[in-house]
Amino acid sequence: MTEVSGKSARVLVVAGESSADRYGAELVRCLRALPGNEGLRFFGTGGDAMQAAGVELLRHVRDLGHIGPKEALTGLRTYLKTFTLLLEAAAAERPRVAVLIDFPEFNLRLAKKMKRLEIPVVYYIGPHLWAWRKGRIRTIRRCVDRMLVILPFEEAYYRERGVEAEFVGHPLLESAPGPDPVLPSAAGGPECRTVAILPGSRRREVDHILPTLLLAGCELMKRTPARFLVSVAPTVDAGQVEGILERTLRGREGRRHFHVLTGSSRAILAAADFAFVKSGTSTLEAALAGVPFLITYKISRVSWWVGSLLIRSSTKGLVNLIAGERIVPELFQGEATPEALAQVALHYLENPAESAAMRARLGLVRRQLGAHRASERAAAVVNGYL
Repeated sequence: MTEVSGKSARVLVVAGESSADRYGAELVRCLRALPGNEGLRFFGTGGDAMQAAGVELLRHVRDLGHIGPKEALTGLRTYLKTFTLLLEAAAAERPRVAVLIDFPEFNLRLAKKMKRLEIPVVYYIGPHLWAWRKGRIRTIRRCVDRMLVILPFEEAYYRERGVEAEFVGHPLLESAPGPDPVLPSAAGGPECRTVAILPGSRRREVDHILPTLLLAGCELMKRTPARFLVSVAPTVDAGQVEGILERTLRGREGRRHFHVLTGSSRAILAAADFAFVKSGTSTLEAALAGVPFLITYKISRVSWWVGSLLIRSSTKGLVNLIAGERIVPELFQGEATPEALAQVALHYLENPAESAAMRARLGLVRRQLGAHRASERAAAVVNGYL
């Protein structure tokens, strides 16, 4: 093995979706800022943010946006090619450390290969073993050198099971929210409510969830004046969202009340009176914005059935898990009908006291996420392997 000096060492960074791309980019910037690390070179998978931070991308996250067992089959060839590409690059470049960010179905398999190559693994944003597939802890104990977790209760969970883990805080608290979107001018008078729609950061999940959320908006408009701000994630083509909107709302009078927006999802949430939010990191964005919202998710029936066999947590929303109680309504799969979603939204829009109570409890969640700068703490750990 060729020894590489700290100033020119290589670091493998693997992210598989848009939020991990943002967190990976900030981690890379923090690593470069540490003394003696100006010459570090990074390669792996990520998105525009990691590329802008100087990571040599072997594959872009937009090519890895598959969800669920059934959907993932359609992208299996891409996954296998990416996996092989990373292995070949790691064997040739001999990085000092592999930083694997979330993306557990892919990254835990990759961790096994890194172990065989004798490349240390720092896993940033650990798998939610407390919710499903707890047996993966054996792989983590064997193949992960350090686990960096971003939810406050996870450190004790992993440590109790023999994994060297550290709570570093949540990187969402420090991440730049992105450029401000161009919000449409308010119309409809003081009674018109603004509802944000966040359908996710993966193309296939947007296909599954967005039509239902749009129809929920139509149901809501039957009961109260409203306009809808549809947030487009950086890894999703705005044209795809526009196409779904046109197909779903074609011929409906309310079409003009739906606006497709790119830019900061947090700014879109902050402008809203209520939000429909896909389960995942977006729910923490909503908590940071302090907007009342509901958590929802829809996927193919086969994928939902398989997932239901594996997930053992009665509460699935991240915000509720952190709070230790259900402070935000959850409507998943069959429960997530347009009528039901609209009814929940109407309840909060028509009950200011209930909305204020949710805002207050979301503030407690924000404090629980910690005051640490997650990227700086994670970078300090990774730097110990260089």
